[in-house]
Amino acid sequence: MSVPSPPPPRGAGSPPLSSQSYHSATITASNGPVGATTSSVSALDNLHSPNDAATKLAEAIDDFLGDLEKKFKGISDEILTKLDDMAERCDRLEQEMLLRDASAMENVGGGKAGSTAGSS
Repeated sequence: MSVPSPPPPRGAGSPPLSSQSYHSATITASNGPVGATTSSVSALDNLHSPNDAATKLAEAIDDFLGDLEKKFKGISDEILTKLDDMAERCDRLEQEMLLRDASAMENVGGGKAGSTAGSS
């Protein structure tokens, strides 16, 4: 069995070897089934790593968005509660003002009727 030559050295203009091409070169350079199995396992691990990283990133983003959603819901609930409280206070204030106006109108109306009756 012949031993393959190592990959050519990189020149100044050559791009760096990616991890995939490095592992491919390692697999072809192995000269036995044990080495090929080890190299294929490391190549498979390397292929799963980007998917695992992407999955972990997606999970982290989902968790972050879930936390933001909970915080937003909490703040929204607080705002709605405060708006309800303010609406109730405005309603009470309006009722007080209407009662004061009504009692003031009765006092003004009763006072004029009494003064006109007394002056005749």
